[in-house]
Amino acid sequence: MALKPNQQAVELIGRAKNILLVTREQADTDAIASVLALGLVLKKLNKSFETVIPGMKPESLPNFLPKGVEVMGGLPGMRPMRIKLNVKDVPLSELSYNVADGQLEITVVPKHGEWKPNDVAFAHGDDRYDLVIAVGAADMGSMGELFRNQADFLYRTTVINFDHKPTNEYWGQVNLVDLNAVSTSEVIHGFLTEWNRQHVDTEVATAILAGMISQTRSFRSPNVTPKTLKTASELVEQGARRADIVQGLWRTQSVSTLKLWGRALSRLEYDTQHGLVWASINDHDFAESGASHEALEGVVDELIAYAPEAKAVCLLTHGRNGTMCSVHAQAPLSAMELARPFNGTGDRQRATFTHTGHTDQQEATAHVIGKIKEVLAGNAPQVAMA
Repeated sequence: MALKPNQQAVELIGRAKNILLVTREQADTDAIASVLALGLVLKKLNKSFETVIPGMKPESLPNFLPKGVEVMGGLPGMRPMRIKLNVKDVPLSELSYNVADGQLEITVVPKHGEWKPNDVAFAHGDDRYDLVIAVGAADMGSMGELFRNQADFLYRTTVINFDHKPTNEYWGQVNLVDLNAVSTSEVIHGFLTEWNRQHVDTEVATAILAGMISQTRSFRSPNVTPKTLKTASELVEQGARRADIVQGLWRTQSVSTLKLWGRALSRLEYDTQHGLVWASINDHDFAESGASHEALEGVVDELIAYAPEAKAVCLLTHGRNGTMCSVHAQAPLSAMELARPFNGTGDRQRATFTHTGHTDQQEATAHVIGKIKEVLAGNAPQVAMA
């Protein structure tokens, strides 16, 4: 009898020697919390694994999420390069190496005779990981650096794909994608519960509940189901620290962050024809409010909350090095498609790019928003159906 996807995933995790646990670039709280929940379980099982949240600085992880899983913002070396030298007929006497000007020089001295070029061979060693667990990544491209620099690795390595979005391309060998779940963390909960309910301890429950609360804005989103509420109740019974999560998500914003949000919201613009909302901030706003660039994620969340009917949201941040743009889209639109005129990176839900063609803030805004509207105009039938 064939194994179900959940059972296949359990078998693969059990056999894996070293696991890469990864999520997409610009991961939201739901994706981060889901990765941490799985990481805590893998740690309890004494599995060898490494956790990568592309672009994430470990110190910027939300304080209300449980600790105990070491997070990297980028990939380590993926596999070694081996240099083989035939010493059967010409034995080795000495070996030394030196690194200078970005070059590695290896010096080998024979006991007698000399080597020929065909005595040297080059070969890759084994991959660093034999299993990838991707969380909240709709496709390979959404993982950014991992896809851009290690696409071959993804194609030759088994992938378990966790997600809840309809935009997921089912690109893993095992796909645990539940379109009826409101968050990826809810999918993780279902998987862990079916695997072994004992895996969901207080810390894991806290991570999962944090993802669910953030994704549903404390269960106020219209897609919340009775199953979602039942799951949340079970998590609280299992020790999830709901009060800490709510406090960390919405009640601990600094005055400087709130000032930055206020400046962005005061410049909110809305094109009802294209279903596009946008706002601009600049270096002066950061200086006046005293907020850091880490507060930008909250700005985007507030823009989405203030305009729930919008199909696309764009936040433009003007600085000395150009205009950084963060584009968010709701299905059936694609943020990547909206950012394509600027070679943006990301996934269907969120994409980013930097525009350097205009130094004037108003001109840069007009150019970027104009290009996005052109793409939306091409998708007019889809917007009308949404």
